[in-house]
Amino acid sequence: MMSRTWLSIRRLSLQLTADRRRFAIFCGLLAVGMLFWTRLIVIQDMPRVAMADPSEQSAEKSENNTLMSASIAKRVVLLPEGPIRNPFRVNPRYYPVLEDNSESPNEDSKSKARPADIVRSALNSHRLEAVMGTVAVISGQTCRVGSSVRDLTGGGHRIELAEVRDRSVIIRCGDVQHVLRLD
Repeated sequence: MMSRTWLSIRRLSLQLTADRRRFAIFCGLLAVGMLFWTRLIVIQDMPRVAMADPSEQSAEKSENNTLMSASIAKRVVLLPEGPIRNPFRVNPRYYPVLEDNSESPNEDSKSKARPADIVRSALNSHRLEAVMGTVAVISGQTCRVGSSVRDLTGGGHRIELAEVRDRSVIIRCGDVQHVLRLD
């Protein structure tokens, strides 16, 4: 008898898992059944009686537990008007404040920007937006080969469009060249 039952369960499981559609229906029904089962367990422990008058003191019973209504004590809690602390303030213990390191006359001028670096930063500030044949749109300005591009850094550099490629362009300021690519 036990072997027949086991054999029939085995045969049923093979039939359910052999066909994808049957297996999907089985899994769906199993999930819905588990949801209903969970809902029954949750609802089972809920009290069946609701009281409208809190001054009445009596014991009410649900199916599984007994609830005793007690006298309700009112508490007054005073809350501050604003936040206790600023959540955006940086903690100086973990992030100490850096001191101002002003240059002394004995220091070399290593930190000063060289003219070539200023020109490179002026060229890096541009963005290629479109390329159409020999015309390119650079930082919102339509340019042809040989035309000048306005300096976005305000340094007064004369930047010109040197070459237009398929997905990139070359801009030049004096002897310094920079390639802009489409993103």
